[in-house]
Amino acid sequence: MHAQNTIIFIGMAFGLFLLGYYIRKLILRALDRSYEAGLKERNGLHSQRIAALNSDLITSTQLRNREAQQLAELRAQLQSIKATPFTSTDYRDLTEITQFLALALQTWKALKGTEASQARAEQLIKVSRAMAYRVFHVVETASNLNAQPLDTQLIEWLDKRGTFNAEPELSSISFPHEADTEGYPHLRDALREALELDLNRQAVEMGLWPAGDAA
Repeated sequence: MHAQNTIIFIGMAFGLFLLGYYIRKLILRALDRSYEAGLKERNGLHSQRIAALNSDLITSTQLRNREAQQLAELRAQLQSIKATPFTSTDYRDLTEITQFLALALQTWKALKGTEASQARAEQLIKVSRAMAYRVFHVVETASNLNAQPLDTQLIEWLDKRGTFNAEPELSSISFPHEADTEGYPHLRDALREALELDLNRQAVEMGLWPAGDAA
């Protein structure tokens, strides 16, 4: 009886040992699987982040190349086109404004109690003349750089200073010009002379050139 109890006790102890061994093995296996799964998930997240960073880097590179190309195109356009914020029309408008201010000044001089308005008008005339002088040189410089055709300048001047008379059979264009009675080899010569004389006259009226130099 005592021997049987000993055998049973030893068997139970061995069974408990095996049970603990297998339980420990199962736990370690489960931990290994969990670690591998976590490691795999972490590696997957890292791979996704690296792929996203690579995609962002490629996109940034493409945008930078595109911006560099656009910048190069803009620089090429700036080198080929000598643009100016002013036109000859702006110069003529400033000339007319100065003439109007001069007329207003003469009117105020004939009236009493307008000293403040006279002083203000004289100041504005100086400002408008200075602005017209700067605009004139900007426009002239831009015209020389762009090498605007003479015909285009003549057409723009005619549109501003000339008069078009439309008739059913015969239309005519008139423009201010102190013409030479001996005539001109070509109509363009007469138009060019009229344009130069008109520009000189406006410059003299603005006080940009002395009358002797304009002549």
